[in-house]
Amino acid sequence: MMTFPFLIQSQVQENSVKLKQINIVKTNFRNLKSGEIVNKTILFKEGKLISIKTSDIIQSFFYNQKGLLDMSVKERQGSSWKEVINYVYDKEEKLIKFSKKYEENGELVTKTVTITYEGARVKVATKKSTSHESLVEDIEYIVENGLIVRRSSRDRNQQIVSKTEYVYGKDNILRHKGLLADKSIKSYTFDDKNSADLLIVKNIFGPNYKVIVPLISFHEEEFDFQSISNNNELSFTSTSANHMGRSVKYKYNNLNYPIYYSLSQENGILRTEKTYFYE
Repeated sequence: MMTFPFLIQSQVQENSVKLKQINIVKTNFRNLKSGEIVNKTILFKEGKLISIKTSDIIQSFFYNQKGLLDMSVKERQGSSWKEVINYVYDKEEKLIKFSKKYEENGELVTKTVTITYEGARVKVATKKSTSHESLVEDIEYIVENGLIVRRSSRDRNQQIVSKTEYVYGKDNILRHKGLLADKSIKSYTFDDKNSADLLIVKNIFGPNYKVIVPLISFHEEEFDFQSISNNNELSFTSTSANHMGRSVKYKYNNLNYPIYYSLSQENGILRTEKTYFYE
């Protein structure tokens, strides 16, 4: 039997790499010469995300017996404010329900997202406890070769009102191309190194992460659609009028995972730095 040592080595290397902590510092020089600073700390245990702390808000993550994300709880220290998210999976470990309880305009709201799989189609229906509408969002995704390639939104009359196509290359999401309504094109470039973001989402959502992450990225800000890409994003451009592009620089360890990330936007007015620590 023919073997491929480089593939085996790559798999072993990936399985042995585990994140321990990410420190993020965001600085805004728009209003203060010294800059307004926001610190964010992301902690992991055995490679799994366990908490995200930003200022006085901490979000904790809990897992089911299969190691899939089961629930997250976001709380503000010294306050009764709380936001709770629950995840439900089927026997094949596909996400079938996402519910979020939070406060909006002083009122407790429950947003329920139901996901059904019909061949290559994934239908996502969103309801809110405070809305008189039967659905507040009706989305359909098309999956090809295990990847989401199209997203369509329908109105209450089942007419398609927006459509986006996703283009992949070398296991990276290269473009978000608007086909209806917003026709802007978002383009991304990547390095050829290993992605820390990919490590995170694979350890959270298991084998179906390539579909799950895009689905919930529209509801949970901590999970970015782009994080399923195999490599690290270097730049982002868009054809939209209010586009604010970005260009990123990295430093890597000897296993080609990032240990430092630097982003500068608006001629240095906005800066983001990330430091990665591994077990």
